[in-house]
Amino acid sequence: MDKTLLLQLRRILIEDLKNYNENLKNMSLEELEQYYLELRRREFKDGVALGEFEIRETIHPILLKLITIDRLLSFEGLEVISDESVKTDKPIIYACTHIGGNDIARTFEAMKEHAYLFLGDPKGIYQDVTGLLLHLNGVVCMETSDKEDRGIAKERGVEVLKNGSNLLIYPEGAWNTTHNLPVMDLYDGATIMALESGAEIVPIAIEQFGKKFYVKIGKNIDIISAENINEMSKERLKPIIREKTEIIRQALGTLKMDIWEYYWDQNKRKLTKRAEITQEEIDNYEQSIVDKCGYGFSVEDVHATRYNDRKKQGYELTERLKQQLNNTINTVVFDEEKDKECKERAKVLVKELRQKYGRE
Repeated sequence: MDKTLLLQLRRILIEDLKNYNENLKNMSLEELEQYYLELRRREFKDGVALGEFEIRETIHPILLKLITIDRLLSFEGLEVISDESVKTDKPIIYACTHIGGNDIARTFEAMKEHAYLFLGDPKGIYQDVTGLLLHLNGVVCMETSDKEDRGIAKERGVEVLKNGSNLLIYPEGAWNTTHNLPVMDLYDGATIMALESGAEIVPIAIEQFGKKFYVKIGKNIDIISAENINEMSKERLKPIIREKTEIIRQALGTLKMDIWEYYWDQNKRKLTKRAEITQEEIDNYEQSIVDKCGYGFSVEDVHATRYNDRKKQGYELTERLKQQLNNTINTVVFDEEKDKECKERAKVLVKELRQKYGRE
């Protein structure tokens, strides 16, 4: 490491020490969240560039060794089943599935390549040495509930990519605590940043069984459209973005299923039928993921940060109410001669539902 890079590293560390003053030390977690939120806004408004890209890439091998040591001290295993990604002169957005626990550290170790981390709801790093290590590596933080902060983070991500660095992002937006979905619905952030920067997407699936992590890295996805996206209207561009996001999700789903099949084949395990899984087991599974992640998050926090397709939600709600309508009508017919009061109450409900949704 030459003298110039050492000076850059020293400048980064001095910047951290200046930020971590006595006032910050005495702040509550809520106060720290607000402080860093306002700091990100102020720096972006003032045109403060991220900078120091070269030094972060240079010290990456050192941080990678620390990650490996941490894994060994945690008695965790890591197996990269396959890596189909290829070298390219374009920046890379590594889009990974999210399972919680130490999945970020294990993803970095499996990737080997340097990448900034795109991190939502970063309160867990404000009072932890992890925050210093991530700053040395390079991290783009945002509060997922704050629209302005999300927009700033997207711009910062594009800045990283246009400066030739890579980005690691978890597009599900939350830990996948579902018991039956290989990959949840994805946010469009990775797609949008790839379109704006010319980056390629490399899908990564990660899974954990016991104390061992399994990783499968897929082929590069070049999602740049042949059409000139800069001249498209928002209405025309939106479905294209969703379509390309779905391509990423399908790639991640295939990789995750491959991991599951590999694990079951290797360990001669029998698959459990969904009907045999109790609600209590599902709840305990969700809670176990949250517990091992720590940082003060709850199951409700995880649910709140997932991607929710409002159109899909509306459709499912409508179908459920239509089914309720049909069931109510059947109840009226069944009880017509038996319970006059029940019939009248049901008639009112049927009328309300018909007015709102109609009957097919």
